Amino acid sequence: MTVVHHNSESAAEALAFIEQSRTRLAAASDVPPLRHAVFAAMMGTLVASSAAPFPLRIALMVGLFAGIAWVVRWDRRRTGMFVNGYRAGRTRWVALTLLAVILPIHVAGVWLATERGIGWAPLALGVLAAAIAYAGSLWWCRVFRREMLGTLA
Repeated sequence: MTVVHHNSESAAEALAFIEQSRTRLAAASDVPPLRHAVFAAMMGTLVASSAAPFPLRIALMVGLFAGIAWVVRWDRRRTGMFVNGYRAGRTRWVALTLLAVILPIHVAGVWLATERGIGWAPLALGVLAAAIAYAGSLWWCRVFRREMLGTLA
């Protein structure tokens, strides 16, 4: 068995490295308004898509998956990393809250269009979902920054 002895200097260096990493991660969440708008547009499109004819709906879903890949690439080029929205921590609760709000809006849009014949309802609800998603993206970034810049335990 090997015994590793740590000195206070190496421990201080390790803590400084962790703090630098957290600061770098926090900076990665400082995204431009366009990045929030892209997320909002994707969520709004998801909700509004049920107003489209079936073939167009499929094309919109393919476009959404391409949009996700584009955002990941954009983030990696801008910051060198992509931070998953469902990562462990307080941000997961933000993401789950957004899901809990936007999913019923989507279901309501589908129901209104298919069961009630209100074809424009998903479009209006898509605008609502986009506004909620934009605010949620801002909220997520604030929570992430606070989490990254918090004190070490």
